[in-house]
Amino acid sequence: MGNFFKNNDFKTDYKKRPNDEYKAAMDKLDDATKQKMNRQRTWILVAVVAAVFVGIIILAVTGIGTNKAESAGNILDGSRTPRIACLGDSVTEGLTITASGEEICSMTYPEALKEELKEALKIETDVKNYGDREGLAENTSYKKMSEAADIVILQYTFENYKAGEDPEGVLEANIEGLVNQGCLVYLVNYPYSASAGEKASAMEANQYIAKAAKDKSVLLLDAKAGFDGLLNQGYTEEDLYSADGIHLTQTGYEELGRFIAGGLISDAGLN
Repeated sequence: MGNFFKNNDFKTDYKKRPNDEYKAAMDKLDDATKQKMNRQRTWILVAVVAAVFVGIIILAVTGIGTNKAESAGNILDGSRTPRIACLGDSVTEGLTITASGEEICSMTYPEALKEELKEALKIETDVKNYGDREGLAENTSYKKMSEAADIVILQYTFENYKAGEDPEGVLEANIEGLVNQGCLVYLVNYPYSASAGEKASAMEANQYIAKAAKDKSVLLLDAKAGFDGLLNQGYTEEDLYSADGIHLTQTGYEELGRFIAGGLISDAGLN
């Protein structure tokens, strides 16, 4: 600080003095030193403001320090291999109910999603199936994902949702956890059949999924409406649904994967 700090007495304790003593100490300084101090303070202020401004620009451009996910367009633009995780219950796992019992279909909807994106966009995607019959049993179910993901397809499980209640807030907690990891989250509801034995629970779960999508500002892929459309186009329930009307047939899972792929492509503006 030049001449200012040549006054050792002032240098060591000026911050501790009362206002009148501080003023008296300042009065001892000559005009040239005061002007130099003012210039230094001005430059320091300019430097601080400039640093803050540059920091804001960097944050705005790069997203450093935020968990904001990329847009679907940037993820699916073919510049790299997109990482997609499918998180949900036995429907995501690929369970179907046959005359001889339960089995996993050879083509689950995550596999169909991968194939559809490849055919439509001519890109390879890394799609992981984290479907589990236990579903989203706890607030941290998203942590079962073994690898980071760009996009997460999240299908809430109505098995953990009865009588219109989710007392633990499992769905919303998983959405928040995924968004905080920087994932772009899409919710998918249940394309249950009109004759499903647990139709009431599935309907209530779908209502809750729609509410969560709105509350958390994530996109809902309305598979129920999509499958109702397929039934109107000539498919039968037997074509799409297995015996319980909740799980799907091989054809049903292929159509669910195709529907989700269409939703991603549409949201990315690539169709």
